[in-house]
Amino acid sequence: MARIPCQWLFLGGFTFRWGRGDPAIDVLRGDTGPVHGNGRRVAVIPVDRSWKDVHDLHQRARSWLRATAAKRAGVRE
Repeated sequence: MARIPCQWLFLGGFTFRWGRGDPAIDVLRGDTGPVHGNGRRVAVIPVDRSWKDVHDLHQRARSWLRATAAKRAGVRE
């Protein structure tokens, strides 16, 4: 369950949710909209500090998508 205020970002088929002060970003399957539950959570991205603005979430989401692209495509490393 994310804390409020919270940011949501739909990118690459996933919704990234980051609550103010949360120790992690939740990655949810699909375009969930602004939900607070974890029913569609597929991953958790640990973070070392809270977000300052929406650019922090965009940057972390793009990094996660790049880092997990091969695994999500079913490619073995």
